[in-house]
Amino acid sequence: MGIWAWLILLAASAALATAAQFLFFAKDRTPRGHDWIYIAIGALIGGFTGHAWYPGGPLIDGLNVVPAAAGLIFGAFVVEYVYRMVLRPQQS
Repeated sequence: MGIWAWLILLAASAALATAAQFLFFAKDRTPRGHDWIYIAIGALIGGFTGHAWYPGGPLIDGLNVVPAAAGLIFGAFVVEYVYRMVLRPQQS
């Protein structure tokens, strides 16, 4: 996996987190709200895991695009779900 593949993963996870924050969690935002970071980290981990564990599909600089995209979405969802159900209630 080359540098462009890593940049694509980072940009895609940041874009997914930003879109989710503005579309789905706009009413939950506060000036100190950094919930989007959990989405971005989950997406990055999920995207890399999907790329590494399920090779196939088109390649961009060594990045398996289809499994990485599926992993981005799944990883972001799982980490955000755990954050909302486990970590956030304990902070209140």
